[in-house]
Amino acid sequence: MVRTNLLEQILTNMQGGVGQERRISVGDSSVLAIRHLQKTSFEFQTYQPVICLILQGEKELVCANEPFRARAGQMVVISHDIHVLARIKSATPQKPYAALIIPIDLLKLRDIRLNNGREPDNRSGSSALSVGDSPAELENAAARYLSLHDRPLEAEILAPHVLHEIYFRGLISDSGGMLRELLIRDSHADRIHRAVQYIRGNYQSRITIGGLAREVGMSNSSFHSHFRRITNTTPLKMQRDLRLMEVRDRLRLSRETLSTLADEVGYATLAQLSRQYKKKFGRSPLKDRNESLQRSEIDR
Repeated sequence: MVRTNLLEQILTNMQGGVGQERRISVGDSSVLAIRHLQKTSFEFQTYQPVICLILQGEKELVCANEPFRARAGQMVVISHDIHVLARIKSATPQKPYAALIIPIDLLKLRDIRLNNGREPDNRSGSSALSVGDSPAELENAAARYLSLHDRPLEAEILAPHVLHEIYFRGLISDSGGMLRELLIRDSHADRIHRAVQYIRGNYQSRITIGGLAREVGMSNSSFHSHFRRITNTTPLKMQRDLRLMEVRDRLRLSRETLSTLADEVGYATLAQLSRQYKKKFGRSPLKDRNESLQRSEIDR
């Protein structure tokens, strides 16, 4: 019943719109409502820490060649910035894919102190991406949170408390192990989070494993092992993916030349960028731009 109510809220908020997503402000934060009327093909996406509630349809994600499927009634919890292949696997105009994405503010998350005996999930197989059943209590809190978006007076007072509850429900869920580890200052999860933020802020510059390990106070071998365990990638591959996705997004949104983009994101040569871009996305940068321009003309 709660899920049905939350689904109706999202579909009502997007009724009459042609977009596939809508950012909805709730107090001083926001959530992202997603609706897709048809299946999509795989595309590389960057995910920051979120709790994603799947309300209808099914989504498939691939992280380091490991597939994850999330269907209605499940949630995806992402604790660290990661890059994944993602697609909508099940959606029709009559029964669209619908999801609610709740960004995780790590500063607010760390305000929560767990004293319930739940241990961090620091097993060797755990990573930044987890899929599991959505607790009814979390869905209930999400429905109450979303209902505050057009009630500003109530949102000002209540929204921070309801968001706090959402985080708490996510933390104590079976999918919240890596989030629980993040709460422990200087844990492996915390140190890797700091390394990821450093890479994001310096992706145009030369980065070394040794430099990153020193930055977060770990040995080279321990840093490399835990970075790969948590993010399912390596630091240098993450940096390369950040560069390539920045180029892809700017190609689609601007008229900047490819040589300008290559220089600004840190590539020594245009040939190196073109080679890595085609290997990553399966098409050349210029072909990607031309296809994007053609889609824009059709949409007009």
